[in-house]
Amino acid sequence: MYLGVDGCPDGWIAVQYDESGYEGATLYDTIDSLWDDHGDAAAHVLIDVPIGLREVSSAQRPCDSAARERLSPRRHASVFSVPIRAAVHAESYESAKEIQETRTDGSLGVQSWAIADKIAELDGFLRERTPEARGVVREAHPEVCFWACNDEEATAFSKTGQPAAAFWERIDILEGLEPGVLECVRAAGTGIGGTVANDDLLDAFVLALTASPLTGKLRTLPGESDSDTGDPTGLPMEMVYAYPAE
Repeated sequence: MYLGVDGCPDGWIAVQYDESGYEGATLYDTIDSLWDDHGDAAAHVLIDVPIGLREVSSAQRPCDSAARERLSPRRHASVFSVPIRAAVHAESYESAKEIQETRTDGSLGVQSWAIADKIAELDGFLRERTPEARGVVREAHPEVCFWACNDEEATAFSKTGQPAAAFWERIDILEGLEPGVLECVRAAGTGIGGTVANDDLLDAFVLALTASPLTGKLRTLPGESDSDTGDPTGLPMEMVYAYPAE
């Protein structure tokens, strides 16, 4: 089983593939409930949330730097700066910003804070509640996955600035991996409850396809030999991607 997971306002959207193809899409309230359903059978769970975190430095994670390099000059801004661990677990933006500024030489932007609750949930899941999920649940960035599946060309259209063109551009890339995927996206989008945007759905699909046998072996940014040890808990600072299967 291969899952692509993206955060959304109502929780987590999970798109599921198996060896025979698309299996379905489910909305979960928590990562724990998703793991309860799929953990025993999952080969790869790729998730669009930072995993490896720093604790006393605002230095960019090497995987973020590598991702921005590959997505420049069009999509590099989609890679947000990642707060330190204590900041993502803070109760408010003001508190998180103070922690970030006190413990590092940087500050905390509102875009980074907007995903802090998802980072904190996944961090607690992997470190405290379900350490056996390490190595199965791995970080991936959808735009890096689209880049890899598009002949190392970043997407041309912005999801926010040109949403209609961006949707069809990304559908075309997904169709290159799985002809007929549009019907799977349609089924997922019309069959799932809750607040799930088209962006969330396409991101989950590209992660699921990247995890599946429809692509080649999983690769990492910045590279397996260049892994950063900046997370003292041992969680890896990496982004997973794959090229189309030959």
